[in-house]
Amino acid sequence: MTKSQTLQMLFVDRLQELIPPGQSLAPVLAEALDISMDSAYRRINGKTTFSLEEALVLARQYNLSLDGLTDPTQQNAHFSFQDLQPSFSSFSEYLDLLLNNLNRLAAAPDARLYYSCLDIPIFFNLGSPQIAAFKMFYWMHSILEVEELQTKIFEPELIPDYFLEKGKLIYDTYCKIPSIELWTTNTLNSTLRQIEYYNNAGHIRSPEVNEALFADLQIMLDRLNTMAEKGTKVIDRVPTDKEKDNYKLYESDIELTGNGALAMVGEHRLSFIGHLTFHTLTSDHPALNQKTLLWYERLVRKANLISSVSAKYRYQFISHLQADLEATKARILG
Repeated sequence: MTKSQTLQMLFVDRLQELIPPGQSLAPVLAEALDISMDSAYRRINGKTTFSLEEALVLARQYNLSLDGLTDPTQQNAHFSFQDLQPSFSSFSEYLDLLLNNLNRLAAAPDARLYYSCLDIPIFFNLGSPQIAAFKMFYWMHSILEVEELQTKIFEPELIPDYFLEKGKLIYDTYCKIPSIELWTTNTLNSTLRQIEYYNNAGHIRSPEVNEALFADLQIMLDRLNTMAEKGTKVIDRVPTDKEKDNYKLYESDIELTGNGALAMVGEHRLSFIGHLTFHTLTSDHPALNQKTLLWYERLVRKANLISSVSAKYRYQFISHLQADLEATKARILG
């Protein structure tokens, strides 16, 4: 087999890993490249070589790095990112991409997600309506600087209902995916500081809004505690067999320096690295992802498992988060 044929087979294998389980690659290629089914099969079998243009089309569509195919051990990694613009429509596209990524993981029979939580995971935020509205306003107002929001103070009604509906769908999809999460006793602090800053800066002026935010945070903490106790993210209904035991929560004594995730489906891995507050850099580079997996495994070995077991340590951890919440609430509400 020639080198070009070997690369083609590697490319086909990576594409096959990225499409939904049970779906045939041939019709996917035929649609994406506007070619016949026979031409698609010829490319899958290595009888016809992908043109450079075809390879780029597929790489862009599936966020696939071509660099990693040529030398999986090289130190130059390719990253993709979503170029968010200061507009409601761009933020909507961000939510769509997040949901699409989660749907791919949820559809895979052997998916797994590692998550290092410097802040509350975005999925948790989006599953709580008041906090979801606040976070969306904060991201669009203070980070993206959406023009329509620059003269506004925070009111949940400013966030479109369909944004909140997407957020809830993102949370529900996340709950189907087996996850290993690393939190610290500081994970809640960023959100608490944002709420306090918005009060001090006059971006929140309503006691009722503050009370609703703190009530939602309390519900979030209660949900986290129940998820950890039961070892599953699905607590509002009877979990399916796949959803049972799908949540492992660790308290990390090693301070986390950023938000990040590693998605795994079989042998395929994809790194998500937090960037510019809530933006994400994504890479499927084999050497980078192997190093990332080793980093997560090292952190897990040194962390305390507080889900399913260790009721004492779980109680102490949740109590610490609860104390931080109560202290901020007292400063703002009196």
